[in-house]
Amino acid sequence: MNRILIIKLGSIGDVVHTLPALSDLRSSFPRARIDWLVEKQAAVLLRNHPCLDRVIEVDTRKWRRGLWRPRTWREIHRCHSRMKQERYEVAFDFQGLWKSAAFGLFSGARLLVGFDKPHLKEPGCRFLYGRRVSPDPATPHVSDLHRALAASQGATRGQGGGELEVEESDRAYVEVQLAQRRLQEFIILNPGGGWVTKNWSPSNYGLLHHRIRRELGLKTLLTWGPGEEDLVREVMAACPGDPPSTFSTTLPQFIALARRARLFVGGDTGPLHLAAACRTPVVGIFGPTDPLRNGSPHPDDLAVFHPVPCGPCYKRTCRKYRRQCMTLVTVDQVFDAVVRRLRQPRGQGST
Repeated sequence: MNRILIIKLGSIGDVVHTLPALSDLRSSFPRARIDWLVEKQAAVLLRNHPCLDRVIEVDTRKWRRGLWRPRTWREIHRCHSRMKQERYEVAFDFQGLWKSAAFGLFSGARLLVGFDKPHLKEPGCRFLYGRRVSPDPATPHVSDLHRALAASQGATRGQGGGELEVEESDRAYVEVQLAQRRLQEFIILNPGGGWVTKNWSPSNYGLLHHRIRRELGLKTLLTWGPGEEDLVREVMAACPGDPPSTFSTTLPQFIALARRARLFVGGDTGPLHLAAACRTPVVGIFGPTDPLRNGSPHPDDLAVFHPVPCGPCYKRTCRKYRRQCMTLVTVDQVFDAVVRRLRQPRGQGST
């Protein structure tokens, strides 16, 4: 293959989980042109990536809001034209949605490759694929499923994984912020989760911070994403003693921050997957999603979850069961996992 298009639009975790497949494609086809079609908000993770020739950014949310505007159709036409000009031999739809499959079809690629029905969020889109792939059911983690999709076209599994690049300016910003707060060794607490159903109680994070500070003598640093400021305030209000440190970061700055942390604690969300990609030790708190499929791929990392008859459900709302999969997870359980993970060597996992 000489011209390859990767289609993985978002979110942050989705992009991170696809990076090992990108690494396999690049090592298997070192002279190929490899481009990636991605949503604008996640594109920052891919800019200047050494395995990519070009990042094609789209903003489908903005397009949907302004379908009546001529500017929107000009942007769509420009994106379509750019892809057609490349004459891709193969396009891989790692997203598994109607819109991602449609992008693959409109790219003009000779072959559009995607998953078969059991692995698709929107199964009907499989009829747009020229080749449908059904990975081995014994392949549990989503990043391994993506690698299997690449392998279907001859990519071999390489030694690389989900490497992330950051600028020196981002590292310098983080070092300045840490120095101002006198943070040398610290644990990241990330209370947000994108879906409400993924969020562990903010008061639990406050109590967890207190135990880490009192019993382990380690400081914590609270991180958050857009729209999660209220969660941060709730965590702060629930702290019995001194609250955690905190400062805002961009995604590249968060990557630099995660590389400096002793441990990351949080739910199934983008920052957890970024931390895992940085080989930062991780304790994940899981509820509606399956940690075997969506957790850290590194064997030393830990996932805390409470099995319930209705899960994993992958639902964004839970009125009937009132999020028992998350509310039944206790501070003691998460703290014990923190202690156990800190005893393990850093960076022992492999992708």
